[in-house]
Amino acid sequence: MRRPRGLAQLACALVACVVVVGVIAAVIVMKDGDESAAPTTGEWAPITVTRPNVPIIGGGVPVDIDPMVHRDDLSTTITPLPGTHHYGITVSNTSDLGAINSFQWYPPTGLRLLEVVGSTKGHCTLEGLKGFGGNQFPTVVLYPNITCDKVDLQPPSCTCLGDGGTVTISFVTDKDYGAGSGELRVRAATLVFDRIPSYLKPGSTARSPG
Repeated sequence: MRRPRGLAQLACALVACVVVVGVIAAVIVMKDGDESAAPTTGEWAPITVTRPNVPIIGGGVPVDIDPMVHRDDLSTTITPLPGTHHYGITVSNTSDLGAINSFQWYPPTGLRLLEVVGSTKGHCTLEGLKGFGGNQFPTVVLYPNITCDKVDLQPPSCTCLGDGGTVTISFVTDKDYGAGSGELRVRAATLVFDRIPSYLKPGSTARSPG
């Protein structure tokens, strides 16, 4: 008796599925069990990321080392403090993103940061591009900037009110602070689900986003 054609096709399809699953399982076992045996060419080739170039304009770095679209997420106020070349910068959250957890600040071109004295919240340190002095000058740091983490600046109830969270950082420079606010960059933020308004209707009150 001849086997029905439909059953024969179904049997072939099941055999093909078993073969494909077996091949995939073998690749996974090789990858997890012995990485030296895993394929390293074609679509399995490792991904490499090259370091971006640092933009230099007017002898300084007006932006960070990665490109960005300009946003007004933070505002700054600079005030002189007691001591030679001692200043404080107050950073406020004016963003419609949410809470700002981490940010980075470059001073105006021509002004060099020497030390971060302290901050009212979070952890702020003096950072920069290192390794450019070679063995002869291992401590050379280019483009010193202030990086702050865990500041958790709460979002404003409305970007029009300027009532977002703030942090004040005290620092020392190599000369008198002239003009300019420098360049601020958001590094990490916690997004809010409710939209933060940019204006208030007459008679309405802003509510705190959360």
